[in-house]
Amino acid sequence: MRRKYKKVEPVKCIVILSSTETDDWDKAKRKEDRQLRYINSYAKKHSLIPMKIVRRGCFGAIETNKILNRVINKLDSGKADAVLVANAMSISRGVADAYAKVGKVIEAGHRFITVDEGELRFRLYNPESGEVVDDGY
Repeated sequence: MRRKYKKVEPVKCIVILSSTETDDWDKAKRKEDRQLRYINSYAKKHSLIPMKIVRRGCFGAIETNKILNRVINKLDSGKADAVLVANAMSISRGVADAYAKVGKVIEAGHRFITVDEGELRFRLYNPESGEVVDDGY
């Protein structure tokens, strides 16, 4: 018997690279290049198409937030459908900040995909309607 495989639609993504370096720009670039190879191998296996690559470099948390806002604006303009990162903590200062950034992307109607955790989604209970609100994916 022959198996039928479901055709998976490719997802256009914007890749955000981020290292923990704060002083040495060359070291940050080398770490981000390694991270890019890691992300590209995951993207190839899961039919994700990197449309744009954004590097954080040695910038701090405030600049990272600005970068994420610019990425969301590009997603809104239709250049891509999802954000792709190595892991949620790589672009965050802590767990609460990671949830806020993932929520910001999902609230804008897009997807947040990480190599380590997979697609991050929220299923929240709405007390007004009594239903569980899913993010739609």
